[in-house]
Amino acid sequence: MFDRLSKEQVAEFIGTFTLVLFGCGAAVIAGPDIGFTGISFAFGLALIGMAYGIGAVSGCHINPAVSLGMVAAGRMKLPNAIQYIIAQVAGAIVAALLLLIIVSGTADFSLSENGLGQNGWGKGYLGEYGIISAFVFEVVATFLFVVVILGATSSNAPTELAGLAIGLTLVVIHLVGINITGVSVNPARSIGPALFSGWWSLVQLPLFIIAPILGAIGAGILFQSGALFAQPSDEPTEAVPNSDVQSASPIDNPTGAKSEENTQQPVEATTISSVEGTQPKGLDRPRGGKADNLKEINGIGPAMEKLLNNLGYFHFDQVAAWTETEVAWVDNNLEGFKGRVSRDEWVSQAKKLALKP
Repeated sequence: MFDRLSKEQVAEFIGTFTLVLFGCGAAVIAGPDIGFTGISFAFGLALIGMAYGIGAVSGCHINPAVSLGMVAAGRMKLPNAIQYIIAQVAGAIVAALLLLIIVSGTADFSLSENGLGQNGWGKGYLGEYGIISAFVFEVVATFLFVVVILGATSSNAPTELAGLAIGLTLVVIHLVGINITGVSVNPARSIGPALFSGWWSLVQLPLFIIAPILGAIGAGILFQSGALFAQPSDEPTEAVPNSDVQSASPIDNPTGAKSEENTQQPVEATTISSVEGTQPKGLDRPRGGKADNLKEINGIGPAMEKLLNNLGYFHFDQVAAWTETEVAWVDNNLEGFKGRVSRDEWVSQAKKLALKP
């Protein structure tokens, strides 16, 4: 019924809907009872829940800034990010509308007085911080938030704990920043409530779109540059059990003295077990001395690309040719990335990329 992309969009819609409904709902409905601390945890816990609920489908960005940060980091293509963003903004708008319908059911509610958890700054808004304070906070907070996201979901990180780390970071950001801007760090979260909260919220909305995007792109560029990338220091045989593949770093042969026949010689596969599958054949070196940019495959970052190159996988057509048993081997044996091949459908992505001119 759903193709891969539409599944991801549905997941992003639901995730952003949940974040806005429960995060902003906690502020509007329960704010006087739970205070800033309770609101902070409402946003963070909503994100944690969605991270484990939809993370396997879409990665649980539920934030346009995060999706654009992924693009800047080379982990996502812009057209896919745009489709994510459309779903995220739609989810936030529907959640804000539903929240308005719910809170309008009591005579004590006034949109002008209670609002919908919209972001803001200046006179009359929470701590009455100025526009410069608001802008700086949103840029820096989003930058640090996306640094945590990119780091926690990187190839060398314990990804099982990523959702918890990211959610708790959002809690801390809210604890510090609610009194400054109400905390956006998420353009979709700001757009939804602002559309129903009056003209002044719309006037201030551009800050909560521009500042988070700038912070997120800055974090993505930092990761793309390799400044915050922890290169694996161990040999491939330690990262991948029973692997006999030699390192294929160009440093090993800067003169390119190996013959073309040797550069394309396949490495023998290693059968591990029927459960773990069969290791795919690799090459000693990339064909023609030039490897494909495997980071174009969603789910492959710089660390993963290097590890795959070390194992002899340099080209889209190699990944596209992996059989089910070979996918099982990779899923089971890449430490820190287990299940990544199946989850992100590398083979189907590689087949499309291999057809590119």
